[in-house]
Amino acid sequence: MKKEMLRIHDLNMEYTTTNKLVDISMCLMAGESIGFLGLVNSGKNILIDILCGNQSTCQAIFYLDGKRMINMVDLQRSVYRIIESNYLIDNWTVAEYICIVSDHSLLGILRRKMLVNKAESLIKKLELDIDANKKLKNLSELEKRLVDLVKAYSREAKILIIEDEFEGCSTQEINRFKKVLDRVIKDKMVAIINSHSDNVLQIMSDKYIIFKKGYIAKKCNKDYIRNNSHLEKFLLGTTTTSKKKNLDSYKNEQSSTREIMYSIKNMVLKEKEEIHFDFYKGEVVTILVLDIKEKKQIFDLLSGRYIEKCMEIYLEQRFCDFEDSTDFVRSKIVSVADMGGKDELLLRMSTGDNLLIPSLDKIPSLQYVFSEHKMVKMLNREVKDNIVETGDAIWQMSTNDYIVLLLERWYIYKPKVLILFEPFVHCDFYSVSLVKSYIKKFTGLGTTVIIVKSREEYIEDISDRIISIE
Repeated sequence: MKKEMLRIHDLNMEYTTTNKLVDISMCLMAGESIGFLGLVNSGKNILIDILCGNQSTCQAIFYLDGKRMINMVDLQRSVYRIIESNYLIDNWTVAEYICIVSDHSLLGILRRKMLVNKAESLIKKLELDIDANKKLKNLSELEKRLVDLVKAYSREAKILIIEDEFEGCSTQEINRFKKVLDRVIKDKMVAIINSHSDNVLQIMSDKYIIFKKGYIAKKCNKDYIRNNSHLEKFLLGTTTTSKKKNLDSYKNEQSSTREIMYSIKNMVLKEKEEIHFDFYKGEVVTILVLDIKEKKQIFDLLSGRYIEKCMEIYLEQRFCDFEDSTDFVRSKIVSVADMGGKDELLLRMSTGDNLLIPSLDKIPSLQYVFSEHKMVKMLNREVKDNIVETGDAIWQMSTNDYIVLLLERWYIYKPKVLILFEPFVHCDFYSVSLVKSYIKKFTGLGTTVIIVKSREEYIEDISDRIISIE
């Protein structure tokens, strides 16, 4: 019989009028992986924040491993979070990361030898083949996450929260992680999967808890959800469902031609191999790159965020002697590196002002500036319930609003080439359709759209070509 690991009774919290939790009750069992599903502001992220200690004001009764938690700090000490930012200190060895020691004194060196033995013992116990002396930066993306499992196990965590897109991992590697996860959490932990990736959620989860507008809309086994249409019933309201179907059914106004729009010659990657690309007008090309550093390098080179002097760039078959990223934007080669994030927006400025400032180096254009009223109208039409006032502050907006703001900014600019880096990484179920709709609209302008990402998830139905970089 499975052991109860986390029980929550009548959790209520209002963060904002649209971001809240209402009468949340659940019981999570040891050895289970529970996928949290929900749109932006559905409430699932607030619950994660409460468990991690990032939100302290709430009304609820919590039980952990059968014991009532009077002090929430005691519950939070039993939580371990797997998130990509864990691996930023990549100069640590596996043993140092698991046991957290970086003292380089004589005592620290002696202590590290003891901790290497401890780490090796834990790794062996979990039947993994990882060198405890190896540095994190030399591990594969799968190995980094397996080491995090070892760390959670060594800390005797009761609640394991996985908020990771598993960037740089193939579907086969995610499946391998799931097998190890099941072995690690058995009788000891419950795993909560809170990922934007459908692929990760489907592979990792045994059960789903579906949040909607602060309530729990459904608790079910994963197999209960037959398909995306069935999932829509719980995730989306009638209005949003209608919007999503309209976005999904959007047709290209112009199909791709064999007219070459953008060419890159002599691009040199880490293996010193030269790569040549030809991209055609109005087509969608996805470049799949599993290696994270190589993927970012390709995006930077294609978008002009980094320029190699040996690389040749051609726009409409004319050689371009670009000096920096501003030359790319002036020539209408634009890019988005953080779709749904804040990095390319000015948070202290209004929506209208952000629309008037192209990303990167804010290239002025009279035609662009005079189009403000047109941009605002288009923006309001696309997301009527989200961005409705040009005076709205950016920091008050949701992820979906950021997506619309970035893409609408470039859509009115009528670019010749649009390059997107992992465009679905922040997307919920609805905003995936939002991004796809904009991609189709860009190709309707004749824009060449280039997507750089790790896996085929979300792009099979919109790509004219898929190029895999081994």
